[in-house]
Amino acid sequence: MPEQIPGEDLRAYVTKPLLDRITDQSIDSDYKAAAARREPTGEEPARRRRPGVWAMIVVGLFALLATTAAVQTSRNEDIRQTSRQVLVDRIEQRQDRIADLHRQISALREDNQRSEGSLNSLGLRAKSASSTAVETAEETGFAPVTGSGIRITIDNAADGNEGGTVRDYDLAVIVNGLWEAGATAVAVDGQRVTARSGVITSGATLRMNDVSLSPPYEVSAIGDPRTLAARFAETVSGAMIHTTTQDYGMPYDVENIDRLTLPAAPADLLELTHLGPESDDEASRGSKGSAKPTDDTDEDTEQNSEGDREE
Repeated sequence: MPEQIPGEDLRAYVTKPLLDRITDQSIDSDYKAAAARREPTGEEPARRRRPGVWAMIVVGLFALLATTAAVQTSRNEDIRQTSRQVLVDRIEQRQDRIADLHRQISALREDNQRSEGSLNSLGLRAKSASSTAVETAEETGFAPVTGSGIRITIDNAADGNEGGTVRDYDLAVIVNGLWEAGATAVAVDGQRVTARSGVITSGATLRMNDVSLSPPYEVSAIGDPRTLAARFAETVSGAMIHTTTQDYGMPYDVENIDRLTLPAAPADLLELTHLGPESDDEASRGSKGSAKPTDDTDEDTEQNSEGDREE
């Protein structure tokens, strides 16, 4: 509470609303302060300095900063433009390189397709050649062969008569007759008959492929068992060997076999050779039973057989 309340008694001061009292006192205080500032003090107020020089300095500094920023921005823009052009050039070069690689890939793909086509063609040809080689090897004796067929067994006469002894041409007649009857492979006592094979007489022993044969002699042939024996009997060779065995009492038997396995010829006979001028004499000699027969072969063999046995 203030020490002195001018113009008002204590009661009025106390009963006056607080808000009004605060407003009145604040306004009075403001007026008093304003009046005090207006009273002359005898001193001349200081003249304010004109801001022109400092404004010019500030404006100059600002202009310098703006110019520097503009120059720097221009330089940066040039650098950005140069970098962008370099990147564009590099992208175009890479795109050209990629296009070249795509063309190379297309060319290689086409070449690969052509190579695959050639490979497939060669594979088919190789498969066909392999199949043909297997068939040819089985027919010529270069490979073993298995199948059904017949087995002809012939032996010397039991009485020891010289005419009843199995000779090389007897086996040759049987082999030639089997070829004529349709046999696809023939073996004598396990020795495969090839174009280079032949039954020869070495003293009292028969030999084939440089291997000695011993009685009873077995001639095995691969073919159709339903017709091979009958067709063999109808050939000149079949009729001749049947007559010979009957006349001299030689054991003779023909039987069908469901499964026959004929081995390949010896390795030394599998080497291919050719005839030259120096081997004409050797070639003219020939070997009995070494090739498929003709009618002339059967007739010659029959004449030789009858002549030898008569002697």
